[in-house]
Amino acid sequence: MSEAEVAKLSDRFEISRRSVANAESGFILNAWYIAGLSSDFDRKLSTRTICGKSILFFRDADGGVHAMQNRCGHRSYPLSAGTLDGNEIVCGYHGLRYNAQGICVQLPDGGCPRGRFGVRSYPLVERASFVWIWVGDAELAKSTPVPHPEWLGGEGWSFVTGYSHAEGSYVHLHENLLDLSHLTYLHAATFGTPEFALAPIETEIKDDDIQVWRNVECQLPPIYSIPLGWEGQRALRRSGSQLVSPGLHVNTGIFENLELAEQPVPKPMVKVAQLITPETQHSIHYHYAVARNFALDDDAVGDHLLKGSQAAFREDIEALRRITQMHAEAGPGGEVFEFDIPTDRAGLEMRRRFKKLIDLEEAADA
Repeated sequence: MSEAEVAKLSDRFEISRRSVANAESGFILNAWYIAGLSSDFDRKLSTRTICGKSILFFRDADGGVHAMQNRCGHRSYPLSAGTLDGNEIVCGYHGLRYNAQGICVQLPDGGCPRGRFGVRSYPLVERASFVWIWVGDAELAKSTPVPHPEWLGGEGWSFVTGYSHAEGSYVHLHENLLDLSHLTYLHAATFGTPEFALAPIETEIKDDDIQVWRNVECQLPPIYSIPLGWEGQRALRRSGSQLVSPGLHVNTGIFENLELAEQPVPKPMVKVAQLITPETQHSIHYHYAVARNFALDDDAVGDHLLKGSQAAFREDIEALRRITQMHAEAGPGGEVFEFDIPTDRAGLEMRRRFKKLIDLEEAADA
């Protein structure tokens, strides 16, 4: 392409990118995100950054988990550098004491503070081995259900969990998960098969839901064929991706053996909860839970599915890293433009919705 043609494309991209979320977008704060596994939190003070906020976690003497701003309200000393005394945090700089709700209950001289002051605490919900956190308006958390899938920890299912730290934008990871067109190429050695790229895509866009599905007749990749005992056999693979919330995607695989006269009941199914928690604008806490409705008591099957899934997720994470690097090399105002293709429909709708949510939150805070 000529320089003039590239310039026109760049101008078009600059206009379109303003209407959707992108790598420079802020965070969606009014949403439930995964803070970590239940096993991540104990009587030791621990911290992690979520949506750009440094947050302190600990369990009280009764086992309840708590989260608060990791910064003393007096002189901004990190509370994580203090101590846990009973159910109170003692700042390591001047000894101010905070209760589990973040309220200052004692001053350095041993006296009680006049009035009510302290640091921010964050709503938490612990469910089926996971701890969910809300970092936005706490009042909105009361009326917003935690998007924990019923099958994650539900009867008839078994699941295994993993975690990866990813370099890149949470927007790009969400878009990656709604994109089933890359499986044949990026995941050729893990999830993908040659037939996948040619299968029609079903896109369902509703007010509170975005889903993408593909039906593929193929020999299943080893991640699925080995635990099912279907190696070398033709199968119908129905694959889907659903955006549930800013912190949750659900990937689904439903399998049918085309060489069997009678299918197993229920049909074998694998569901993956993709639990995306923005760390910073350019890094992500990426938890995942791989669930199945077959071979529930066979730990080797769970290990096999987790190992195969992690191999594929590493491919996604490496792709995000490379994209992030390309944007960084271009620099502010650099020659970076992207055009869209038909299979981007679901991802673009997600980006529009995220942009709207971000704009609404920023307007409310203005």
